[in-house]
Amino acid sequence: MDTVGIWSNSDLLADCLKDRLGERCRFVCGSHPADFAPAALGGDADLLVVAPDAAGLAGLTVLHPRLALLPGGCVAACRRVQAASAVSYGLGSQNTLTLSSMEEGNVSVALQRELLTLSGRTVERQEWVLPIHRGVETADHLLCLVGALLLLDCDPS
Repeated sequence: MDTVGIWSNSDLLADCLKDRLGERCRFVCGSHPADFAPAALGGDADLLVVAPDAAGLAGLTVLHPRLALLPGGCVAACRRVQAASAVSYGLGSQNTLTLSSMEEGNVSVALQRELLTLSGRTVERQEWVLPIHRGVETADHLLCLVGALLLLDCDPS
């Protein structure tokens, strides 16, 4: 069973992922790097999801997840991550996952370059038109949720 670390100061992202994926993964939630250290997890995380509200990102240097999903606006975090592969999300055009448009209760989420999921499957560049998820606080939170679903081999729609 894959171990997914969710680094956030709220339970919103973890609750959404658990609702969609159930018992497919072992979810570990925390708000500090020590929560995701190999000693705490019994090894490195398979996927580390760093939410937009995560704090203390300097601690990324001690973590070695197989995959990491990172807020693209945090350049320092992207440089420090010790993951085999990292995916960025955010409103900037250089992020792997970004919004391309918003209209009448829907958003278009664009995957700007292919990515490899946790299982090794390739997801090609594409867009999804999704309803705005009630309870998701910001565009970055929505992108983080979509990114985590994609990396966990789950269709975001």
